[in-house]
Amino acid sequence: MKTITRILIFILFLSVFSCENQSAHLPSILGGHLELKEDSIFHLQNITLNGEWKFTPGVYSFEGNENTILVSIPEIPNWNQFPTEKNGEADGFGIGTYQIQITLPKESPKLALHFLMVHSDCKVYQDSELIGEIGSIENNSHPLDRMPRIFDLKPSPSRTITLTLFIKNRFYQWGGLRMPPEIGLEENLKHKVKVSILTEAILAGGLLFLGLYQLGIYFTRRKVRGSLYFFIFCLIMFFQILTTGSQSLFLIVGKELSELIYKIDVFTQYTGVVSGLLYIHSLTKEYIQKSLIYALAVSFIIPIFITLFGSIPLISRLHFYVLCMMIPILVIVFYLLIRYVWDKRSGYMYLGLSVILLGTTATNDIVLTLMNVTDPMYLHLGLLLFVFFQSLFLSKHISGEIVSAEIKFKDILFQLIQSEKLSSIGMTVTSVAHEISSPLSAVILTSDNIRENVHLFFKQLPEIGTLSKSTFPFLLSLVEVSMKEESLPTGSEFRARKSMFLNQLNTLQIQESESYAEIFANLGIREIPKEWTEILIESNSQSLAKCAEQIVTIIQGTQAIHTSANRAIKISRALQNFTHFDPHAEIKTIHLADSIQQILTILEGSMKHGIELRTKFANIPPIECYPDELNQVWTNMIQNAIQAMNGNGKLTIEINQTILKNNSFAYVSIEDTGTGVPKEIVNQIFDPFFTTKPIGQGTGLGLYISKQIIEKHKGIIDVLSTKGHTKFIVYIPYQKETMA
Repeated sequence: MKTITRILIFILFLSVFSCENQSAHLPSILGGHLELKEDSIFHLQNITLNGEWKFTPGVYSFEGNENTILVSIPEIPNWNQFPTEKNGEADGFGIGTYQIQITLPKESPKLALHFLMVHSDCKVYQDSELIGEIGSIENNSHPLDRMPRIFDLKPSPSRTITLTLFIKNRFYQWGGLRMPPEIGLEENLKHKVKVSILTEAILAGGLLFLGLYQLGIYFTRRKVRGSLYFFIFCLIMFFQILTTGSQSLFLIVGKELSELIYKIDVFTQYTGVVSGLLYIHSLTKEYIQKSLIYALAVSFIIPIFITLFGSIPLISRLHFYVLCMMIPILVIVFYLLIRYVWDKRSGYMYLGLSVILLGTTATNDIVLTLMNVTDPMYLHLGLLLFVFFQSLFLSKHISGEIVSAEIKFKDILFQLIQSEKLSSIGMTVTSVAHEISSPLSAVILTSDNIRENVHLFFKQLPEIGTLSKSTFPFLLSLVEVSMKEESLPTGSEFRARKSMFLNQLNTLQIQESESYAEIFANLGIREIPKEWTEILIESNSQSLAKCAEQIVTIIQGTQAIHTSANRAIKISRALQNFTHFDPHAEIKTIHLADSIQQILTILEGSMKHGIELRTKFANIPPIECYPDELNQVWTNMIQNAIQAMNGNGKLTIEINQTILKNNSFAYVSIEDTGTGVPKEIVNQIFDPFFTTKPIGQGTGLGLYISKQIIEKHKGIIDVLSTKGHTKFIVYIPYQKETMA
């Protein structure tokens, strides 16, 4: 607020100082006479011919008559208030003569008159000699002429010249010399016109540029109506500046189209108010009912229609009443702006500052006009500053909406990822269920075997009797040797071992050799130590062997339970990590191999039958990423590869690192021997909802989401595909500062 206050004080000070400076030095016309001194011409450069003009209503005359009076211009620019014969004409329409005498300096330089804004037909005389003409006072069919003019004064042998203006008003309700001309050095007036044209071009160009900028935002970012209305407002004000300026638009269209320029002037006033109202309302919809706003906007349709298709006299006659219609609109606009600033909504500082600048410059121009001073006028500059700060405001306002939209987009992306994960789980639920049920079934079966073997073990204890010191080592050794075997023999290997043991035992003439041979083969023993043969001849040695078999079976069962339980835990943890997703998660450092191995654990059941898996995981440094999101990428691509091979083929996954454009990247390559991606659709596979799968088997979002995730990591995703060979390669940069 301190900054706004300082700017306001500065502009007010500048305005007051300018007014005082101009009023202190400008000579004025007294009693129809203007005394010019050398310092007036050479230092002030130009003088507005304000003051007491001789006015003779109803006639063209170089000499006054009994009706000639003194009229203060521009305080009394309207001759409607003087009693004259109307001759059937409406107020403001008629003729009159304005005249002054000018005393020139002793050494008079080359002077000229500048008619800045003309509202009537006019002939300009110097000492009864015509020096210029605007429009035609003789021909009523002559088109409207409002183009500013510079008329050179002729050299005069006398220091005193008489300036006479014959004025005919046939266009406006308010007739008379509305804006007096300026007198000054010819080169200075022409220079002023050039500077004015340049200034107007810069101001108008600035308005147009800022308007196009907001139009670009409307089409490229997010279609916010405020940006569109603001562009329309800037475009209208662009033409408003050109039509109310000195000569800018006339240089393009010429004086012949003065009527068109006048219509554009009035049209931009009306439509500018409407577009400004719609723009402000688009930012403050909750403060007032839109029906009221639309009703006010619609009320201008008839004046705008008349402006486009009506006559100049009709337009000028209605102009005052239409200006009165603008008052409630301006009240509503200021109410909405005050509410917005009061609530301290997004960008309220810029909005408030722009309104203060525009209001201050407009106040400056109104005050100067009331004080009969025409310079300096700052409304155009205030309008440009208003538009500039409004652009800053809109950018901040729209940025806030974009941030909100990005947050919503992230939420939607999170929902899509979750949906895709559920879809992925749905497609693999059978294999995952099998992967979990298999170890659990093993646990159940093994526990049943353990229970049965424990029961048999205790039943056999009475047969063993008391273990002697000589028989216990046999029992212990039998258990230890069998437990060292990683796998038990089956099929032909079992039969070969049993036959070998049977031959050895028969050679040693050991009784129950058939039973011993089967027990030793079941326990996985490869050979019979010599120290066992002495024990085998004892009566309870067979019971010891059976007891050892039960003990080993129990121990192996507990190991099987342990292995199966770990397998189930591994699958459940992989599922837990896969389904977990935190949209607000922070970047973590992980090993890509661990991430992919989790997915392979979940999808292992889908690859058991007919798919050969090959992994080439190089030992590369860990990478910084969002693990939950990358898990979805690997799932999508591996599942696509499995489905492309239709359950039969070779899947190769490689992890390594490389250099791309002088930057270090880790990469993951997923290659399959499936049907491949047709060349004509390679560029479409990353589009949302694009899929070649049958209905119900794919959402068309998998690769789209994968690409979004990889781009979030500032990475690259590439695909190489031919028939029977497809490879997806994902590159992820190592640099932390490149992460989103």
